[in-house]
Amino acid sequence: MRIGIDFDNTIICYDQLFCDLAKSWQLLDSHWQGNKQAVKEMMHALPEGDLIWQRLQGKAYGEFIQQATLFVGFKEFIAAARALSYVEIFIVSHKTELGHFDEKNISLRDAARDFLQCQGFFDEGPYYINQSNVFFETTREEKIERIRSLQCTHFIDDLTEVLDHPLFPQSVQRILFQSGAHLHASRAYATFSTWGDIQHAIFRT
Repeated sequence: MRIGIDFDNTIICYDQLFCDLAKSWQLLDSHWQGNKQAVKEMMHALPEGDLIWQRLQGKAYGEFIQQATLFVGFKEFIAAARALSYVEIFIVSHKTELGHFDEKNISLRDAARDFLQCQGFFDEGPYYINQSNVFFETTREEKIERIRSLQCTHFIDDLTEVLDHPLFPQSVQRILFQSGAHLHASRAYATFSTWGDIQHAIFRT
């Protein structure tokens, strides 16, 4: 079993970070609360909102990524996978090298690896992920080709645009992760809102 996992908004949760950044830039009232998608909608309602949103993304995915969090249950999922000798884990993400309008030119890929390192995933132990199993691709099509070349049996992503892509290999079991979302059973693939549910579905644990 070869399980591929997306990175942004699948492993790592930016909800509070985007909210905090927007408040620090005085783009939101100090009492406002909402997830990343809600922040995006608020930013796009502002003049030049798309540019503001791109700047926020560059900062969140780069300079301030260590203030983001793991989704609850992800470490337990990795531990469950590690306990099974026939399971190998890969991280495959569509991620550019640099963020939009980032004057510091921080490598988003290095920042993501640093985040995984700080969370203990590159240390020997129950949550270990081999660094050579982490891939960042420039385009969505390259990401899908990587999934194919790795011969993944499963792939977990938060974007339907990836799982529904015409180039996505049909032999791969597609799993949609949408934290806190209303689940639609009519899709051609399983949809889960928690990592605990994904763990149970794949490993029956």
